[in-house]
Amino acid sequence: MAFGKFAKYTPDEIAYNPIRFDLVKELRNCFDYVAKEDANQHRMAFESPVTSLAIVSDPRHIQYIAINLLQNAVKYSPAGTTVKLSLQTAPGPIRFSVADEGIGIPADAIEQLYSPFFRANNVAGRPGTGLGLAILKRSAKTLSATVEVATELDRGTTFTITLPAA
Repeated sequence: MAFGKFAKYTPDEIAYNPIRFDLVKELRNCFDYVAKEDANQHRMAFESPVTSLAIVSDPRHIQYIAINLLQNAVKYSPAGTTVKLSLQTAPGPIRFSVADEGIGIPADAIEQLYSPFFRANNVAGRPGTGLGLAILKRSAKTLSATVEVATELDRGTTFTITLPAA
């Protein structure tokens, strides 16, 4: 499935279809897709302790989550800063995170962050509908994954996705 095409769908339109696939390869493909879109405006970094990791999940939902987080990181970070996708495999559950050096999210916006059409007060002038993170949260729920956010204004944000144990 083409990344651009999937990005126009919502998790409700995509049934959960778990298959065995290589998570490192899938995340790398998502990373490469967004890095190409970014056209060298940011320092893009991909980190994984392993070169391959077979899991059973739905790669389409993984794609949506990874691409949405990477595109947001690029959108809300100044040119020349670092956007990093990293995979953690041990100890504990499998996690991947997207970290940026962007504008951060105001503390009073965290509670509403995943509400449809919500946009924080510090994103004026940047394109968006306020649907991306709401859809992402539903996609994570479909995967039985959790979403965590750590943020500091004017320093950056890290979103971490924790996948369910196999």
